[in-house]
Amino acid sequence: MPGGQVPAGLIEPIGARRVCMRGTAAAPRRCVALRGQIGVAVSCAIYEFRPGACSDFAPLAAVGRGDEACNEARRRHQLPPLNPLPA
Repeated sequence: MPGGQVPAGLIEPIGARRVCMRGTAAAPRRCVALRGQIGVAVSCAIYEFRPGACSDFAPLAAVGRGDEACNEARRRHQLPPLNPLPA
């Protein structure tokens, strides 16, 4: 079931009709599916089943190209920004 079929045990409600990944609703935010050490090497334990918000977030980060949302997340972890996308 690829394409956003997150296992029910990995989500939590944030309203009557909305959910989020466990670990992301309050600070310090760390998704329950994130494996590894931030700034060293991380991966998603449910990559092929990740939600749409994750697949839309910084789609080119793996090749060293970030966007403002990606760079803001990196700043929160005292990491340098990735190179911006060419205009």
